[in-house]
Amino acid sequence: MGFAEIGIENFRGIRHLALKNIKQINLLVGKNNCGKSSVLDAIFLLSGFSNPLLNVRINQFRDYDKLDEDDLVLNFYNMLPENHIHIHGSMMGGAVRDLKIVPLASESKHVLPKDNVSAQSLSNKEANISNGLAMNFSYVTGSGEKKNGSSAIVITNQDNVKIRSQKDYEETLSGVYINSKFAFSIAADYLTNIIQEKQEHVIVEILRQIDPKIKSISVLKSGVNVDIGLSRLVPINMLGDGVRKMLAIITSLHACKDGVIFIDEIDNGLHFSSLSSLWKAIIKTSELLNVQVFATTHNIESLQSLNKVLGDDCPASRDKIMCYSLRHMDTDELKAYEYPYEKFNYVINQEIEIR
Repeated sequence: MGFAEIGIENFRGIRHLALKNIKQINLLVGKNNCGKSSVLDAIFLLSGFSNPLLNVRINQFRDYDKLDEDDLVLNFYNMLPENHIHIHGSMMGGAVRDLKIVPLASESKHVLPKDNVSAQSLSNKEANISNGLAMNFSYVTGSGEKKNGSSAIVITNQDNVKIRSQKDYEETLSGVYINSKFAFSIAADYLTNIIQEKQEHVIVEILRQIDPKIKSISVLKSGVNVDIGLSRLVPINMLGDGVRKMLAIITSLHACKDGVIFIDEIDNGLHFSSLSSLWKAIIKTSELLNVQVFATTHNIESLQSLNKVLGDDCPASRDKIMCYSLRHMDTDELKAYEYPYEKFNYVINQEIEIR
């Protein structure tokens, strides 16, 4: 149940973007600050379009934890709240999702002191008065049934955050976001479920591609631990970022059956010798569990490794992968150039720059 097409308007630096011919595994490449991560964030919002907290989460991914009234405009194009965010997409099964994010005005903010009412104004427009964001969403099922809803996040007079949700809507699409500073405690929760299902041997086999000394993996009160043949178990944090990043990706794939996973800087923290193992694991696991993948990278070694895996190890998966090279136009339209396998294979082998 993944996406087939996606449109994004007025989100951060993106005036307009259309992604078509979306596949099971979708790789976003392009220059720094071209909008790769913003595209990932926008699709993540659409995957959970009834959850207003995602407006905060996507900024926390960038280590920005503030949520003051001034911060409510950060995700609007040119930081102008009149540029309402619109994200929409058609699903593989024919369903359609639509999300509009708009400023939420507070009636109490329109109660002004007498002195302010008589103040002179040089414009016939008052400043935008907003203390929240509304997420207006609609969903059309494959059979044509339409559902509408609205949720909101509001900053109260006490500087608290109030959440208003659509009570009669329950999200059916699972979505997991992994950024370069993934909260590792979540991976531990996922791993616990995998161990309960007696599937930890699959995880160990993949991790051994990075560190052959790993014999087993377990979750204790102290966190995730591995057996590397010493007299006691070792916290996985001691094995480096590469093992943890791989574990986060694979456990998230298992936790997201029939859903969508978003991976920012997919190869961050991984040595180039581990990249083939990463791609083989992602391809095989996503196909087995029917998970759609959106990932960003600007690492040529990662692209070369993917191309080699598709050529040598997973030729049957070539038509399930799409690479989009993103280019920012002068009009702030973000153009997505499509590279299905044959074009992707050609440009990689000819060393033509698409990043």
